[in-house]
Amino acid sequence: MTTMLKPAKLALFAFLALSFLMPTAVHAEDEPEISLADLKQKYALPNSQFIDIDGMNVHYVDEGSGPVVVLAHASYMSLLTWDGIAERLKQDYRVIRFDFPGAGLTGVETKPVPPEKLDMIERNYEILAGLVDALELDHFALVGTSSGGSVAFRYAARHADRVDRLVLVNSAGMPRTAQTDPLRERSQFAQWDMMKVKPREFWEASIGANYIKPNEPPSWVLDQAYDFRRRENLEKTLTQTYRFSTGDPKAILAKIEAPTLIMWGKSNPTVMHLEADVFEHWMTGAPTMIRKLEGLGHYPYIEDEAAFLADFLPFLGGDLDDQLRQTTRVKVASKCDE
Repeated sequence: MTTMLKPAKLALFAFLALSFLMPTAVHAEDEPEISLADLKQKYALPNSQFIDIDGMNVHYVDEGSGPVVVLAHASYMSLLTWDGIAERLKQDYRVIRFDFPGAGLTGVETKPVPPEKLDMIERNYEILAGLVDALELDHFALVGTSSGGSVAFRYAARHADRVDRLVLVNSAGMPRTAQTDPLRERSQFAQWDMMKVKPREFWEASIGANYIKPNEPPSWVLDQAYDFRRRENLEKTLTQTYRFSTGDPKAILAKIEAPTLIMWGKSNPTVMHLEADVFEHWMTGAPTMIRKLEGLGHYPYIEDEAAFLADFLPFLGGDLDDQLRQTTRVKVASKCDE
């Protein structure tokens, strides 16, 4: 004998069944936001400082003594991701690192936003330039990684008289296609697309995709990415405020004069290592050298700190200057010249 479910019980059964099948994205409200004050309490360092730069409350750390090295971090990261490198550098250098707008413990944007939004890289450049001026840095080495590399090479191009050495680590800034756009849709992350605040699992998947086995992102990197990106109202502010543009990297890079080390994770899945060669090819005004690190991905300074420092430190100290080269343009004769 067949037992028929009453309509109410049938509806309950259907709801329970769907609750197991629905993707996690529907539970966006389950991911709590966190205030900037609470983030400061959790992540501020003993020597953290805050300074007003063009209306923005910028978080920075200034430690050590000697020649100055300024560190510019990657997207979704903060000055804390330089901890290991800064610890070694400050033995011989004065090390300055800071959080870009919308990152780490730096405050929210106060600059009026035009209809076309603020160019994110250009705005980050303004913050870097303002901090350098506020700290009265006349000469320094500048290090930038990923999107921070885009900011660093813009500064080096516009202030050739102040940047003594430049290090670009897996730098962004090349023209992008639909296939190489870092903001392109990726099916493996689709389950989190509709979430206002991404869960830690998202960061484990997305940041982990930039590491090469057996290397994996440390828990502290994932914890920080998750915490900083769930700051109250942050995602809405970033979306409404900034746009991304590479500008004309060929023209910008040609204006750089500082000796430059171009470092790349040879297995970088995010920004292909052949782009390092393009950087060098376009840097016609600067002596350059390339170091491609085998078996490393997008964050070599975290993945294998020792391998990264092996070339980084000698370059800063001038010990590799005899290996620098400079690209020159040779005019090719044409029939018009005859």
